[in-house]
Amino acid sequence: MLEFSPWRYRLCNVYYLCMVRIREILDPDLRQKILAALAERRGCSPSGIPEWFELDDADFVDLLQDMKLAESGGMEADDPRM
Repeated sequence: MLEFSPWRYRLCNVYYLCMVRIREILDPDLRQKILAALAERRGCSPSGIPEWFELDDADFVDLLQDMKLAESGGMEADDPRM
């Protein structure tokens, strides 16, 4: 789960500045998975990524899709929208 303040939500709607900070991810398991995937992308250890690190919404979605693809064994899931 992610926590968004009303101020931040207003910025997302008006200025399109949606950013996700690592420390805002409330689920500890998801936070660790995201840190591990981000560290793999950047070529460093997960401890090298600070909690204040920010991902914009597009990078965050790309990271989640890559994690889902890796968990499914590299095969894309059937998309019911297609």
